[in-house]
Amino acid sequence: MHTRSKDAERLWSPIFVTIIAATLFAFMVGQGVNSGTTVYLERTGGTVALAGIGALSFSAAAGVMRLICGPVVDGRGRRIVMVLGAALMLTGTAGPLICNEGAPFILWRALQGVGFSASTTAASTAAADVLPFSRLGEGIGYAGLGQAISMAIGPALALFLVSTNPPENLYLGLAACAALSLILSLLCRYEKDPARLPATSAYRMRWEQAAAPHAHCAAHDPTAAPIHMNPLHRMLDSIMEPTALRGTAIIFLMATVFSFNVFFMGAFGNALHVANAGLYYTVMALVMIVVRVTAGRFMDTTPPLALMGVAAGCGAIAFGVGAGCSAGAFGNFTEPLYYAMGLPFGICMGLGIPVNQTMAVKLTPPERWGAANGLFLLGVDLSNAAASVAWGFLIQNLGYTVALIGCIIMLALSFAAAAVLYPRS
Repeated sequence: MHTRSKDAERLWSPIFVTIIAATLFAFMVGQGVNSGTTVYLERTGGTVALAGIGALSFSAAAGVMRLICGPVVDGRGRRIVMVLGAALMLTGTAGPLICNEGAPFILWRALQGVGFSASTTAASTAAADVLPFSRLGEGIGYAGLGQAISMAIGPALALFLVSTNPPENLYLGLAACAALSLILSLLCRYEKDPARLPATSAYRMRWEQAAAPHAHCAAHDPTAAPIHMNPLHRMLDSIMEPTALRGTAIIFLMATVFSFNVFFMGAFGNALHVANAGLYYTVMALVMIVVRVTAGRFMDTTPPLALMGVAAGCGAIAFGVGAGCSAGAFGNFTEPLYYAMGLPFGICMGLGIPVNQTMAVKLTPPERWGAANGLFLLGVDLSNAAASVAWGFLIQNLGYTVALIGCIIMLALSFAAAAVLYPRS
C-alpha cells in the first residue's frame, strides 16, 4: 500500500496543467462556434434554417460520439482520442473558410461536434488519471476551470471576431484555438511513463499492478479490461456504464436549467430591456471560476448531498429573482437584479457539475472511467438538446415567468433525485 506522503498527494503537476489548457481551448472552440455561427450566417447571407440545422448537426454528432469515444478512451488510450478530437475540431472549424454553403457547412458543423465531444471526453478522463485518488473531487473541480474560463471569454471572443471584416475571421480565430488544443494534446504523454504520476493515482496503480511479477496479464495494456461476452452484450457494455448512472441521472435533470441559461437567458435580458444582457454571463462565469478554485478545499470532505443542496438552492434563488423580474415585481431594480442573478447561478453551475461528475467517476472502476465520463457528458448533451426545445415552446406559449418557475421545479427534482441516488457515505 502506498503511503500518503506530501509528494504522493500533490495535486498540481505540468501534465495536469497541460490537460486543463487543452480543455480550455477545446471549449473555446465549442462555445465560439455555437455562439457565433448564427451571426456569421446572418452577415454572409445564410438563413436561420441553416443555422438551426447546423446546431442540430453539432449536437447530434457530439451525442453519438460520446457513446463511441468513451470505450475507445478506455481501450485505446486517452492521448490518441484527444489528438484525433482536436484534429477533427481543427478541420471542422477551418472548413467554412473553404466552403460555407449548404451540405458542406452541415458537414463542418458535424465535424466540430465530433471533435469537441471526443476531445473533451478524453480530457476529462485524462484529468482523473493524473490526480491522487484522495483528492479526486478537488482535482475534477479544478479541471473544470478550462470550461469555466471559456464560458467567460469564448462567446465574447466569437462575437468580436464575427463582427470584424471579413466575418470569416470567426473561423480563423477559432481554428487557431483548435490548433493550440491539438498541440497541447500531443504533449499529454503520461501514458508512456506512468511512474511520473502521483503514487495514489488510479492510472499509475493499475500500471504497477500490471507490471508486477505475479500479474497474469502484464503484457497487456493496463487500461484495457478484457471482456468475454457475446457481441451484442459487448456493444451494450461499451456504451453503458451502470455505476455512472446515478451522477448522470441527476445531472440530466439539473442540466435542463443550464440549457435555459445558455439558450434563453440573453433573450430574457433583452425582453427586460436591460442595457447589456451579456454582462449577466460575465458575472456568472467569473463566479464559476472562483467557486472552482475555492471548492477544492471541501469537495472531498463535505457530503455530496450538502454540496448538491447548495447548488440547487442557489439556482432556485437565481430563477426566483428572475421570475420576479419577469413579473415586474422589482420596478427600477429589475436591471441590476438581472445582472445579480449571475452570482447565485454561478455557484449553482460551479458546484453542480463537478459534484455529480465526481460521483459518476468515484463509483466507477478506474478502467471504465472513459465510459463513465462519456455517459455523464452525454447526459448533459441530451438534456441541453431536449430542454432547449421544451423551454422554447413554454416561453412562446406561456411566457418567461412560467418558464423560470419551471426551472425552479427542475432544480427541486434534481435535489430530490440526489437525496435518493447518492451513496450514504
